[in-house]
Amino acid sequence: MRKNSRRPQDLVPLSPPVFHILLAIGNGRLHGYAIMQEIEQRTNGTVSVLPGTLYSSIGRMLEDGLISETSDRPTPSVDDHRRRYYRVTKFGKAVARAESERMALLLHVAEDKDLFTGLTAERSR
Repeated sequence: MRKNSRRPQDLVPLSPPVFHILLAIGNGRLHGYAIMQEIEQRTNGTVSVLPGTLYSSIGRMLEDGLISETSDRPTPSVDDHRRRYYRVTKFGKAVARAESERMALLLHVAEDKDLFTGLTAERSR
């Protein structure tokens, strides 16, 4: 299948590192180390992506068109010129949405089977 004829649903389910990377970058741009920090921070340290996994995932994500390298950088005084910054592409956002919808459906099934109490119940504890 040609890369530009794929549908977002063709790439799901995503591996956990790829989904975490897409969530970490979100609507902004981050370099590799900042992506690792964002993932750890957002998950309260329960998930960490090691450099080997991060950069091999980034390589595949670039090939798949989920992310792109960007030349949009912070001011030179707060940036290291060796860093590479990444942003989520339009296709990457569509894939992240498809994965989110897939996971939401699974959570609804788990709730129906009394295997998950729901996010609102979890947050109120």
